Amino acid sequence: MMNSSSKLAVTLPKYNRDTHSQFALNANAVNTWLSSLPLANLGESTRQLFQALSELSHVSCKAKDRYEILEKIRPQVHYVTKGLSQHYLNKPIILPEKTQKIVLLADTLNTQLATAYCQAFQGFESENRLLRPKEAMATCLHRALTEYSCILLRSYQLYRNCHSGFWLNLHRIYHCARVMKLFKIKVTDAAHGNGAVVQAYLRPLMLACSRTHQLPQRHIEDIFKALNAWTGFIELRDDRLESCVFLLNPTEDNQPVYRELAQNAPALGWLGIDTKLILTQGGALSSNPSPARKADAADHLPKTVIDHISIAWNAATSRAAERVPCDEPVLITLGMNATHYFVANQVDFEQFQIDRDQAESRPAPYLNNKKAADSWGDSGGLDTRDVDSNTKEHLDIDFDQQPQHIETISYSLPTNGSSSPAPDTSYQYLRSRILDASGAGYRLEWPESSQIRIRTGELLGVKADDHDGWRIAVVRWLRSDDIHQIGIETIASTATPYSVRLVNSGLAVQDYQRAMLLPGGQLAKNPLLLLSSVTGFAEGQTVELVRPGHAMRVKLDKKIEDSNAFKLFTFQDISRHANKLDVADTDTNNKGDFNQLWEIL
Repeated sequence: MMNSSSKLAVTLPKYNRDTHSQFALNANAVNTWLSSLPLANLGESTRQLFQALSELSHVSCKAKDRYEILEKIRPQVHYVTKGLSQHYLNKPIILPEKTQKIVLLADTLNTQLATAYCQAFQGFESENRLLRPKEAMATCLHRALTEYSCILLRSYQLYRNCHSGFWLNLHRIYHCARVMKLFKIKVTDAAHGNGAVVQAYLRPLMLACSRTHQLPQRHIEDIFKALNAWTGFIELRDDRLESCVFLLNPTEDNQPVYRELAQNAPALGWLGIDTKLILTQGGALSSNPSPARKADAADHLPKTVIDHISIAWNAATSRAAERVPCDEPVLITLGMNATHYFVANQVDFEQFQIDRDQAESRPAPYLNNKKAADSWGDSGGLDTRDVDSNTKEHLDIDFDQQPQHIETISYSLPTNGSSSPAPDTSYQYLRSRILDASGAGYRLEWPESSQIRIRTGELLGVKADDHDGWRIAVVRWLRSDDIHQIGIETIASTATPYSVRLVNSGLAVQDYQRAMLLPGGQLAKNPLLLLSSVTGFAEGQTVELVRPGHAMRVKLDKKIEDSNAFKLFTFQDISRHANKLDVADTDTNNKGDFNQLWEIL
């Protein structure tokens, strides 16, 4: 039902009853009812709140009573939706059917609240013009916008787009606030932060402009919270649109777009978002904020996230390489451990946990006329590339002794009686398909059968051809709508596996960790050292790299990247420098075994 005389052009339920079956229509009665909710039983509390709101949407009552009832119920709804989030956050992006229903239930609770506040607003609107409580009416619109924002946040946390009609409802609620001159009224909100109605509208708009599909799930809510303060530095206007970064047409069911990407020329009624103030020196996102600015949520976000937001809100960026559609099979390894294992031709990490003297005393690490099993056949994923000792370096280990079955993973912990390092788990790979490719990476279909959790910033190994080696890649974005997709950037076409440990005063002082050396390529002129995020390596430290047949000590220089799964450093080869005086008349472009290694690779 849409009230034709209302300025709020939102479809609302019809009233067909005068009483509520669970409580009388006043705040005191609702307080008593809420105190009886079994909050320790999340399922039962959620059921009762859902039924209460469903019924309330069809009950006719005074706007003041409806508003006060909702103010009592709202905190409890937020309590149960937060409890429901444990079922779908930090999970694989492919959610089971039961979990999908939990997400839908949480969305429905927020929608019920938003709808109920719109009903309260229309009730106030129908009162005498001189007696209308403007503060309460502004609060109703602020609450409705906030509840819709919670739905958007949940969708983005699951790397999905919002449902049809979502943006149109948001635009209509804000349009009503502008027409009735309520959009600048400050509203108190203990749950999601105080602010004007226009800030409650800008929060979902700016979240949609933040490229959340490229961010780790845990940081998306952090940005949502920070937006409560950030929106005070962002201007929403209907003039001078040529200087705005984003444009939107409030009459369409669409989110804001970059001005450069707008399909049509801006017309009367369009709105623009100007982010100049927040991005300038002294603004909320500045790395050197003005002394007068108080600490806000941005101060608690990692610099990489702040940099990401700054880029996203600055201007549209063009793709570095054109995407070419394709449909080809691909093998994927997920994480440092599995990727290291397959890059090492499925050699157990135990073989890398050796002293420097042991490593250097071994013969040259090449295999002659050895073959592993076929990755693309029925052998369980073992590598079958022909070994060419002139172009590819291998480890001097008999692969016939390695485990052949890799379809399962054992998650059991080692026993206390273990006296020697246990062999690696037979790590598995995933079979997927390439949807399109570019010079920078691929868009892949994430396997429907996979229950492995994937996240942005995760390290991947990618093998697109039987005669190709394992490429090293990073997950840059996720989408989980009709099909589950991941966008990956390849950072190296090859890698050499090592173990690494910290060196202090000339002595190794840390357990062995997995590491890989990558050719610098476009990332840096130097070779790079790739480290797992669980280690405590930092710039300026000395570490020892070991693999069968080779060992060296390096000093970590600049950190190129620090994701939630790995660290990437440039480094100096200290071993090579130490031997420099002992080498006479050596070509400056070919000093030491390390440079020879990269020429071979």
